[in-house]
Amino acid sequence: MQRNLYVNESQNQRKRTYAVVVLLPQHLDELIYPIREKFDPNYNRVPGHVTVVFPFDSKSSFNELSALLSYQLQNVQPFEIELDSIGDFYPHSPIIYWQVKPCEALQKLYRNLHAQLDLPIPFSNYLPHVTVAREISSHRVMLVKERIIPCLPQEKFKVLSLDLIIPIVGDRWVSARTFPLEH
Repeated sequence: MQRNLYVNESQNQRKRTYAVVVLLPQHLDELIYPIREKFDPNYNRVPGHVTVVFPFDSKSSFNELSALLSYQLQNVQPFEIELDSIGDFYPHSPIIYWQVKPCEALQKLYRNLHAQLDLPIPFSNYLPHVTVAREISSHRVMLVKERIIPCLPQEKFKVLSLDLIIPIVGDRWVSARTFPLEH
């Protein structure tokens, strides 16, 4: 048996980083883009989204992970997300966000996908949200929130798919695969 001397066996086992998200519909992403551009230094790293599975490393191949997610999502029906008021994670984390109203379908996906991917649940109190500002000094939080509030109306949208996103050059994250939800 001939071995390829240029491929190190450990390369086959290298970890890859992924996350699973609900991308905002284009009109909502365009709505928050100017806010994020002004108040979020990471605004151009990833489009507006709600994180379902936070960034994780996996030794699984992209195809193996895609097959697992496809299988887990095959019976998930489209559901609605309502974006409501704004909130923040201060003082623990310098993030201001557009809050997702309680959504059992999203909570269930969060728990089930972490379990199926054999990942620990990172937050026992999962608060789905869309980040709109970050790295704001604690004494400016209320000022920034007051400037953002008029720009973020209550919105609803139907979740028709989830995306597996990956980082590329420059710490930008892109969708590598979209998983349509059953209709």
